[in-house]
Amino acid sequence: MKSQVIVIYGMIGVGKLTVAKILTKKTWYKLCHNHLINDTVSSIFERWSEERPKLIEDIADMLYAKALEKHISFITTHAYSHDYISPTGQSDHEYLKKIEKEAEKNNVKAYFIHLIADDNSILNRIINPSRKEYLKLTDQEIMKELLQQHDRKTSADVRNNLTIDTTHLTAEETAEQILNFIQ
Repeated sequence: MKSQVIVIYGMIGVGKLTVAKILTKKTWYKLCHNHLINDTVSSIFERWSEERPKLIEDIADMLYAKALEKHISFITTHAYSHDYISPTGQSDHEYLKKIEKEAEKNNVKAYFIHLIADDNSILNRIINPSRKEYLKLTDQEIMKELLQQHDRKTSADVRNNLTIDTTHLTAEETAEQILNFIQ
């Protein structure tokens, strides 16, 4: 079977990591979710330091490029807003296109899964105690601001893209839809 990368992207609190963990158990693919890299960098550099965004992007680029070069099938997550631009100048859309291009270069099949949910679902999910395991946002007031500021419903312009509204789905049901899509 050809190697695959599954990129689960969407707004904060939409269920990316929960779904990714289920998929990992069902596919045996490796899992490198965005907080593994973000939290590692944050252990040394403060959240708003000017070095942090570039380090996160560089580490992710190197890690994913090497995994794709070695044909390791893996799942990753990415907090996404269609209109977000990093302090480095890279848009979320450009970030996903970069993964797509690197996968194609290495003859790895890339799937992009855009998870969306309604505002109330997101606001309820971000207060889940499981989010404290990583340095995830848990403040509903900050989340309300982000929901108003960013376009989280427009999907990236990438091939093999599936959008799933998780508002009324369990993580297990969402994972099943993804498995049907990638087979």
